[in-house]
Amino acid sequence: ELMIVIVIVGILSAVALPNFLSQTAKAKATECTSKAGAILSQVGAEHLLDPDDAAALLTNELSIANTNSTNCTFTDAALTAPDYGVNIEGAEDLAGKYAAKSCVDADTGIRDIKTKTGDSVALTAVTAAAC
Repeated sequence: ELMIVIVIVGILSAVALPNFLSQTAKAKATECTSKAGAILSQVGAEHLLDPDDAAALLTNELSIANTNSTNCTFTDAALTAPDYGVNIEGAEDLAGKYAAKSCVDADTGIRDIKTKTGDSVALTAVTAAAC
């Protein structure tokens, strides 16, 4: 009976472990997406206060995000005001498995974030039309 229990536990572990690991990767990807959303919200709000400072704030926030994140690399999508964008690529465990592009139209407040997950994910740059 003990052997049967051990076999059943082993089978359940073999099935559950890959699912657990994929959920861990999804959680890391969600962290990257939420950081990008927070950056865009802050930059969009700054644009309404002082459009001249919004681009500098974006550069500063991307630098901070890259310093504090081991899961993703954040880059400026190089859009022209009032559109601001962030491109995100997975790093370390997420390298090649996560990519996102996001933008905000600061005049309307409309944000768009598109993510891709899976094996061999390539980033397609964000365009102003996405906003």
